[in-house]
Amino acid sequence: MKKINLFFIFLIFVLAYFLRVLFLSKYSLTFGYDQARDAYISQQILKGDIKIQGPPASTPGLYHGVLYYYILAPGYLLGHGSPVVAAYWMAFINALTVFVVFYLGYLFTKKVSVGILASLLFAISFESTQYATWLSNPTLGVLTVPLMYLGLWLWISKGKTLGPILAAVGLGFSIQSEIFLIYHLIPICIWLFISRKSVTKKSLIIFGISFLLSISTMILSEVKFGFRSIGGLQALALGESGNLAYAKSIGDYLILYLNQIGRIFAFNSYPGNIGWGGMFVIVLALYSLIKKDKVGSFLATWLFAHIWVVTVGGTSTPFLMAGIGPAVGLIIAYYLSKFPKPLMFFVLAIIIFGNISMILKENPKGSTLFSIQKDMLLSKQMASIDYTYSEAKGKPFSINSLTSPLYINIVWTYLYKWYGLSKYGYLPSWHGRDQIGQLDTLEKKNKPDSISFLIIEPMAGIPPQYLDLTIGEEDSKTKLLDEKYFGELRVQKRGLR
Repeated sequence: MKKINLFFIFLIFVLAYFLRVLFLSKYSLTFGYDQARDAYISQQILKGDIKIQGPPASTPGLYHGVLYYYILAPGYLLGHGSPVVAAYWMAFINALTVFVVFYLGYLFTKKVSVGILASLLFAISFESTQYATWLSNPTLGVLTVPLMYLGLWLWISKGKTLGPILAAVGLGFSIQSEIFLIYHLIPICIWLFISRKSVTKKSLIIFGISFLLSISTMILSEVKFGFRSIGGLQALALGESGNLAYAKSIGDYLILYLNQIGRIFAFNSYPGNIGWGGMFVIVLALYSLIKKDKVGSFLATWLFAHIWVVTVGGTSTPFLMAGIGPAVGLIIAYYLSKFPKPLMFFVLAIIIFGNISMILKENPKGSTLFSIQKDMLLSKQMASIDYTYSEAKGKPFSINSLTSPLYINIVWTYLYKWYGLSKYGYLPSWHGRDQIGQLDTLEKKNKPDSISFLIIEPMAGIPPQYLDLTIGEEDSKTKLLDEKYFGELRVQKRGLR
């Protein structure tokens, strides 16, 4: 490959990384319960506490793989506990997908230009930039899912030994990232069946062994903890669990699925108009299947793969489609390369404009595609902590908090110990409900200090009746002196009655 092409690919990687970390210096980082929990666990690993069980899935009894904790740990090591440095690290890993997408585009067409165009579309993808700094386990799927399809294509079109290994590791690591990404096994089976004449028993054995090795920690976790997943799978099979917003029948599932893929397709093509952006990609994928274009059909099975799990996730679970975004850039690049150059550049300019505009609009607010509590931003959390110290004027103070999940103070414990202690030299105490069983706690006091604060997180995800209950409990012991809002984040300064 010519050096000039390598230079262009490197420039696209730099652009991708720049767009992903553009607002991190302003602490525009979503940091909620999951992020605080993962920060603690990854740092426990750094201290030698080996883990084999990953984060819990939304279905009780099911757990994701532990891989994410080990990938996240170097970021916290480099940043001495800083979530911002951890986000820079994860954004770097996300941006590496540029190279996988480029290689896929090149393999599909033998044209470097298609690979460069596909990698550029991934680099400027609004959805991919949102995943990049979202400190949560599904983010790994943005890299591992394309890696799986790269291996699958090498396997069925080139017959190379590396193909089944990459396909297996990509699938296994995707499942480690988000357990429901196991649905990508179905496109693998479809294409192995289509290509069965060229698929050898040896390659299938290599795939099987590599896959088992890539999910070995999940298997060990099941053995150690008594096969808890059986109960979770049973609940899914009986319809007793899931995150469905409204789906009741086949028609509802179809509408839900179309809405989900329409949004994801748009967020990777033209996020300025979800209807047009989503329809544009759906038409390309359907056209590929009708024309029986092998490359287009391969990408279409990747794009539509989520249909196999639409019944276990609703509108609040867009991360079940982690890793599908890169296929959007690939199919657009594949067909754009067939357009007359003036038309190609015109469409490309529209796509770039739409994505950059959305990045500039939404990314200063954090991971808005995935966060339920929209104002759980590090910038606002740090400002609220500064407010408590400023009002305490160097004196001891205590805090209580209303949180999601209820009565778990792990976010504020982490932030006070990482940010508050390093900046102000001392910590508040805790006068709220017991934190027994939590990963870490502040010093517990039975009564509030003479100066105390009630931190009220954004109410999304918190049953509204608990607001009056918590304030009522505080009113029985303290009186309200001042109140300040940091977006939807609310801090009350209180004094003893």
